[in-house]
Amino acid sequence: MLNLPKIVPIKGFRSRNPLVRLVLDLFSFEALFVLFLFAGRYKADSRFAFFPIDPTLLFMALSIAVGLVLIFQEKLYLPGAYALGVWTVFVVYMWIGLIWTEGRSYGREKLFLTTVANTWCLIAGALILANSRERVQRLMRLIVLFAIWLGVEALVAWANQGFRGRLLINNGDSYLGFGRVCGMGAIIVCAFWATSSGFTFRRLMLLGLLAMFMMVLLIGGGRGPLIASVVPMLLIAIIGWKLTAAGRVRVMRMQIPILLALVALVGVIAYAITSPDVDIGALSTLARLRGVASGELVSQSDFRRSFNITAAFTWIPRAPIFGFGVGSWPILVHNGDFQDHPHNMILDIMFDFGLVGLAMIAALFWVCLKPITVHRLRTDPLLLATAMLTINTLMNAMTSGDLQENRAVFLMLGLLLVRAAEDPDDADEEDDEEADEDWDDDGRRPWRAGEAEDLAEFRRLRPRIVEDFDGPSAPR
Repeated sequence: MLNLPKIVPIKGFRSRNPLVRLVLDLFSFEALFVLFLFAGRYKADSRFAFFPIDPTLLFMALSIAVGLVLIFQEKLYLPGAYALGVWTVFVVYMWIGLIWTEGRSYGREKLFLTTVANTWCLIAGALILANSRERVQRLMRLIVLFAIWLGVEALVAWANQGFRGRLLINNGDSYLGFGRVCGMGAIIVCAFWATSSGFTFRRLMLLGLLAMFMMVLLIGGGRGPLIASVVPMLLIAIIGWKLTAAGRVRVMRMQIPILLALVALVGVIAYAITSPDVDIGALSTLARLRGVASGELVSQSDFRRSFNITAAFTWIPRAPIFGFGVGSWPILVHNGDFQDHPHNMILDIMFDFGLVGLAMIAALFWVCLKPITVHRLRTDPLLLATAMLTINTLMNAMTSGDLQENRAVFLMLGLLLVRAAEDPDDADEEDDEEADEDWDDDGRRPWRAGEAEDLAEFRRLRPRIVEDFDGPSAPR
């Protein structure tokens, strides 16, 4: 264990004041990581031209430096280490695939970026963030804050365009980029709104943010981000039902408002896209969904996705076991060495790495999903939000993005290993003074829940000769 200085939050400067907490959040490892994860959303903006190098590289390097300090100053988080071990096997297999790959310049770039960026996202999620519930909470607050910024930018751009058309913000960030971030923000505030109770200012604020994010998704033009945001919210409805031993069905209170809201939202969307008389020109996303519902390929992206699916199912059976190797898609399908892919994470893995690679990724999913139970989802808003975000990122990965571009998927897989709320090891090492409260002034440890009953049963059964050793021993 290295004796290194603690990284934020600064000991002694914690506060329940939301403004003070926000300031502390901005000077944290999580802030650096969010700036790296979403660098593509702002690095083309001329307002941020002062960065000396590409913000993706800058904030990845800074987050790695701070993250390594955090790893060295804490004990190894075993669940995260298991997930990293499975991913390492897949990375080694990717490099071995250079033996038979058709990929050249793009293939090597894809291999390097996947190895570095995706591995770092998994390490950050599974070994650093999941090791502390406080860090996961801070990460989600910062994602919501980032989504608020992009949402406001999108609404302003929409107004400047006369409340019509698909949107571009920050000098080129498209509807898929800011739509995905706003979708993540909507899911986080939805999870915490649904699992809180009472008519409070916090719940009203969360509801307002949810409405803003959904509005951005409806006007942005991104069909995938909208669907990938609404579907995960159904998880709340699924876990809200419970069948008792007496055969009765119990409904959790959190389920009722969110289920009604989802039914209303889906109903409005279905009515709008199936009724030709409804003017939805101001809601670009619904207009594009109407085209899909009519069976028409209404945009270039529709034609491209249709072609990619056909090409993938034509080529994959020719090398189903080991695949064609990393970065082979553009050379085999288009006879060119440039960035292109099936725009579907599963088809991408199958094409490049075959069933062997897909099995390794499935093993990673199994390791990360294994600790999750329905009981934990019902009682832990943090895990519920993470599970919903995992579904969201996976659904987005099924419609666009290269393997290295879907790094958010691997972050969320790592976050699924977040410590349970009742885990006694959940406290960070900077909270050692709280552990001292487990001992009274006489150096005797107070009984925990259930220990008194256990001691009484032990006294009833044990020989009387050990009567002098009833009490708890003092620490040495």
